[in-house]
This record gives sequence, C-alpha cells and structure tokens, in this order.
Amino acid sequence: MVNRLLVVTLSLCSGGRALGQSHDEMALARRLANEADRKNAISFVAAAKVRAVPLLLNLTKMSVPGVDEHDLQVGLADAFGALKIREAIPFLLLNINLRRPKYIDLEPWIKTAEAIEQLCPAVAALISIGPDSSIAAMRAVNQAMTPEEHLAIVFVVSQIRGVPEAKPFLSAIIGRADIERSFAEEGIGNVVK
Repeated sequence: MVNRLLVVTLSLCSGGRALGQSHDEMALARRLANEADRKNAISFVAAAKVRAVPLLLNLTKMSVPGVDEHDLQVGLADAFGALKIREAIPFLLLNINLRRPKYIDLEPWIKTAEAIEQLCPAVAALISIGPDSSIAAMRAVNQAMTPEEHLAIVFVVSQIRGVPEAKPFLSAIIGRADIERSFAEEGIGNVVK
C-alpha cells in the first residue's frame, strides 16, 4: 500500500492539485493528530514547506471528522515550530495554553524551561520561530487574557534572544509584580487584623 501522506507530499512538491483537496487535508490532519505518526508527517511536510504552509494554515481553521481537535492542534503546533512558520504565530498565540497531555497540569510554571516547552507545544513553537514571536507576544499581552496565558507570554518573551524590546517589557512585568506583591503583603496584614 502506498503511503497516503507521501503521495500528498510528492504532489505538493510537484505542484500537483492535492493541496486543495479536502481528503488530503484530512489525511494530513489524521497523521499530525496521531502521536506515533506525527514526526514522519512533519518530515514529509518539511520537504514541501513552501507549498505545505497554506495546507497547514488551512487545517487551523477547520474541524476534521474523526480527528481529535486537541491532538490535531498539538500536531500543528509541533509542525509550525519545527518548520518555523511565522504565519502561524496568531494561531499559536490563540492556543498558547495548549498542553501536550489532555489532563491539566496545575503547576506547569514551576518546572524547568525544557519541561515547560515539552508540556506546552504552542509555547515551544513560538520560541522556535524566534524574534517575530516575541514581538507578537509582547503586543498580545495587552489583550484580555487569563493569568495562565499571561505567564505563557512572559515565558515566551523571556526565552527568545535578540529582541531589544524584550528587556523593557520584562522590566515592566517585574515592576508590576513588585507592586502587586506589595499590595498583597499589605492586604494580608489588613485582612488578618
């Protein structure tokens, strides 16, 4: 039996019509969502990166029957990070809280940087993409977000080198945290009385 994804990739590389066919998108979605096939799927897509980018970005906007949405998002984040696809930054920021396992880890931010990146595929992808991700993340921090999303943004910015705007951004975060801590410490004293 011919490897379906290989056929899709070869068609992409050769300029064939497979790019727009939904059954090809579904086949790729299934491979990306399957943890056992994910690395091979990313390798095949990497061979046709320029032509594959629209296909991958299209998968961020569709629901694929029979494919677990969470697993597909993990696979897409892994692909975007491996291929350093800047056009995926909005998707990755939107899904910044995506965790590799489906269970919730209540303390992801007290782990090592490597453990956080392994646990959080969108965070890892943003870091892999580099400075453009850092700039987009700093802009996104002013939007309404959960405390978890805010921590993820700060983590991403703190892990990417070569972005001059990061230092004042991170300094401002420290300043706000110091003020919050001061209010909290004062408040504890007032509440306990």
